[in-house]
Amino acid sequence: MKYISGGYYIVTPIKRPGYMDKDLIPDTILSISECICDFHPEINVLWGQSDEEKHKYVQKLNISQNIYEEIEQWVGEKFEAGIFAYPQVFTTIELAKEFLYNFLYHLTDAKIIGIGLPETYVKEFLENEEFQNEPEEKQYGIEKLILDRIRIEEKDSKMIGYEVLGFEFGGFHSYLCNGLEKDYKKHFGFTLNENGFISSLEEAIRFCDYANDEKVGTEPVLWLPWGIFDYLHKS
Repeated sequence: MKYISGGYYIVTPIKRPGYMDKDLIPDTILSISECICDFHPEINVLWGQSDEEKHKYVQKLNISQNIYEEIEQWVGEKFEAGIFAYPQVFTTIELAKEFLYNFLYHLTDAKIIGIGLPETYVKEFLENEEFQNEPEEKQYGIEKLILDRIRIEEKDSKMIGYEVLGFEFGGFHSYLCNGLEKDYKKHFGFTLNENGFISSLEEAIRFCDYANDEKVGTEPVLWLPWGIFDYLHKS
């Protein structure tokens, strides 16, 4: 199976929120949805006008003001160079590692995660009405990567499963945001693998078909099966 890169992300897992089914979902959650997990850097803080939010971000990350200013400069330079994209998309694994090791090496729970769209779904993703007649300067980072059809870097990674994701406004909704694990269990049987992700592409496709049914009432987005790759996995 060929996977087309949707970018690389620095993500901090969280403890399972109370609204998720504890019998189906593990204690620690890793997701590609910003509705659930924290992503780094937080571009809306960096590019925002609120000094208070910037101060809170410095405290949250436990970094100095000097390091924060270096992060702002680094992100600006990489964005201008076209290799860091809005909102928090590293276009190469090397770039994500550079950022993590330079600025957030003290965050021991942070992970570098890559996402890959099975090549057979690229056309469907690009034909989604959200992208029709959209000028290049208004395209989100993920859109540009999928348009370029660059394969995800699989070297030194572990493919840890699939997540049912719906793209909107540069980021993703997850099936977990919609409580669909309960529906999946009821209609199909539902278990996650040891990594907390859907085990097989066949299962993920079945779950996507369900989520895309308008009668179900999920977020009105195109739900697709995305492969999840862990680049800090230690055997």
